[in-house]
Amino acid sequence: MRYKNSMVKLFGTTMLLFVPLFFSGCIANLANSVGVDIGNSTQSYAKFVAGDYKSSAQIAMKEKSKTAEVDDANLLPTLQAANSYLFAKEYRSSIELLDEAEAIIKFHHQKSIAGSAGDYLTGVMLNDAARDYQASISEAIMVNTYKALDYMALGEFEKVRVELNRAVDRVRRAKETYAELIGKQKEVIAQKKREQGSRAIDSTLNNQQVKSIISQNYSSLGQYAAYPEFVNPFTLYLAGLFFAIEGDYAKSSSLLKEVYGMMPHNKTVESDFEMVEYALEGRAVKERYVWVIYENGLGASKSEFKINVPIFLASNKVIYTGIALPRMKRGSGASEAITVLSEGKTLSKTSVVGDMESVVLTEFNYSYNDILTRAILSAALKTYAQYEATRDNPYMGLAAAAFQLLTTHADTRSWNTLPKDFQVTRVKIPSNNKLLLKTGVHNIDVELSKSAKHAIVYVKIPAATSKPSVTVMEF
Repeated sequence: MRYKNSMVKLFGTTMLLFVPLFFSGCIANLANSVGVDIGNSTQSYAKFVAGDYKSSAQIAMKEKSKTAEVDDANLLPTLQAANSYLFAKEYRSSIELLDEAEAIIKFHHQKSIAGSAGDYLTGVMLNDAARDYQASISEAIMVNTYKALDYMALGEFEKVRVELNRAVDRVRRAKETYAELIGKQKEVIAQKKREQGSRAIDSTLNNQQVKSIISQNYSSLGQYAAYPEFVNPFTLYLAGLFFAIEGDYAKSSSLLKEVYGMMPHNKTVESDFEMVEYALEGRAVKERYVWVIYENGLGASKSEFKINVPIFLASNKVIYTGIALPRMKRGSGASEAITVLSEGKTLSKTSVVGDMESVVLTEFNYSYNDILTRAILSAALKTYAQYEATRDNPYMGLAAAAFQLLTTHADTRSWNTLPKDFQVTRVKIPSNNKLLLKTGVHNIDVELSKSAKHAIVYVKIPAATSKPSVTVMEF
């Protein structure tokens, strides 16, 4: 009886929260919870794909709330706008927004740890899409990585060092951070198991039939793991490269060695590592080098799929009901690689130094059981509340059924301007300081300063016909 009363009370509380959302600042989250996109993300994305990065940023900015210094609902448009401003070469605007994104990520982290189990449970009664957007670990790492690139373009190298150290630290602490973020879910499940009648929830969450249905409908999930969990090889490589250029060879060696272990066939990583090892032996780097970094294409996106699973009620009655889960869809590259030429001669071609899509998919694979657990727990709570409400009052049962139908949706939001992969090559700076970069339909002329000891040319092309963004960073 206590379990029944608690479920009916939870359903009533959730409904009281659900209705006012229609008339509050959380209307976007409500729309997400029932599968409706009312924002400007589609228009911003289209401009980004076309290579109109400034317009993309301006459209994303229109989605941001101006009512609070740190608005926890602003994360996704903030990330989109910051990324777009980077490639529009408005680096100060990009940095300002990435600082804001980092503050929101910190706020969400602290809120997740400090929030009550009851607050979490009320959220579960809706769905993941009803929550403010939460950055994944790989996205948080990219916040500091992109901020480092902004500062690199501005020539503020001390700040580059700070951001790369933060990015590498995020990689090192990733598993610990994820454990903290998912801790409230484990607390709620433990609490439900202690309650009278919670055997129904436990039976649903751990039922082999449920697991079999999931595996049949998601047989490709295991193929995503490509790197160690939460490790982004490009972030580690960029840090290793920067520290090498700065002459911090010991730090560079440690990072490049780790990347080489993940990318043993990348000749640029191998030669960079050898260059640093020689420098540690006292052999100075005498040549002038330019690294061409290619941020290629657009990475994985999410779509929704629904399946029926059995929900075990306290009365031993089994009811099949739907759950909605995100499914990952692979992205596509803008081109195969960039070929670097000088005076008509081919010097080199870029190769993958970090498959960002695989980074995202590996994290998705790691977190999928927790996403699945929330979906099943949500369905079980709603189904039980509907079952009990129907027994008490047919009209309440009908309302509960409508609520369940409306809120059975997966969270398909993502930072969708991240690339499919990062590529790199290194060549000696030609005597005329000029390069031609050829890729797909694009021919990109680059001229370096005679005074540059080393340089990085950073190229972003989201799709085959996009306007490239080209940034030259000289050291």
